[in-house]
Amino acid sequence: MVGKKPDKKPFGREGPPKGYPKDQSVYADPENWRYPLHTPWHARTARRYFDESSNRTKYTTEEQAYVDWRINQAVQKFGKSSPSTARRPPPQNAPSRRVEELSLEQLLRLFLGATRFQRAKEIDDSLVSVSDSTPEHIAGKVKDYVVEIDVKKRTILHDCQDWSKNLDSKNMCKHLGKFLLSLDETMATDLLRQVLLNMEQWTFSAPEKAGS
Repeated sequence: MVGKKPDKKPFGREGPPKGYPKDQSVYADPENWRYPLHTPWHARTARRYFDESSNRTKYTTEEQAYVDWRINQAVQKFGKSSPSTARRPPPQNAPSRRVEELSLEQLLRLFLGATRFQRAKEIDDSLVSVSDSTPEHIAGKVKDYVVEIDVKKRTILHDCQDWSKNLDSKNMCKHLGKFLLSLDETMATDLLRQVLLNMEQWTFSAPEKAGS
């Protein structure tokens, strides 16, 4: 074991979040039920989220070493069986606060990362068009790229290269980020909360090329 297992913290949970494992051993900070590591997505996103200074500084140096060690073990274990996720780190890990409390910007930062989020904001508004925007179906374009979100079937279809390369890790690209920023804020926020809470049930896809 590396470092020291974190003690009970004021921000700690009394038990697992709804829908998450009840086994404390699958959390990088088991005493506080933080940083779940039960899937490749959660393990690799835990790595990115715990790298943020605002989260690390909640722990002592020894506790940081322990959480780092637990996360790195899980990332390495899943990495051996999921090489495709190495193309780009997945979304930052499950947030330390309740998903219902996250703003649209915070949610987008989880799925895009800071750099892509900034690039999304820099895309000119005139390059975005929304052709359909209902509770069950959202569609439109960013530049010449297609975006189609079927809320009922839990699918997101898009066709830029960055998106296509990262379908397995379920990252979002700057184009999708800009598209979501162009929607009604409440609608976009609710959508991203649904995706984050039910990540494994959502399908990220790209259109099939003609003749393939």
